[in-house]
Amino acid sequence: MQNGKFKIHLLPNNITFLCRENETILDAALRAGIELPHGCTKGGCGVCKIKVKGKVEFGRVSKVMLTDEEKENGFCLSCRAIPLEDIQISLVDGSPARVVRYDEFYSFLFKTRTNL
Repeated sequence: MQNGKFKIHLLPNNITFLCRENETILDAALRAGIELPHGCTKGGCGVCKIKVKGKVEFGRVSKVMLTDEEKENGFCLSCRAIPLEDIQISLVDGSPARVVRYDEFYSFLFKTRTNL
């Protein structure tokens, strides 16, 4: 924990971003420019299911979308899970998450303007 914030390390992207106190993993990722898959954002659809290493508060979720066995095996719903310590996450299929960073945005603007 650093100044009330936890670190979230995203694999295989190898990116670390900060999560504010009582902030969900999904909200922290979106704020950081990382597009984690998500749907209803209420814990009912399961689209945002991810793998997690570390302690999280699972929040209120559908037991159909996230079973107790899945919780024990390191899965959570990013739209409801709140880190309780520094954690590591990855998508269920192990693929990289889409990352839209501000530096890429400004780089795009610069390239666009120089091509005019």
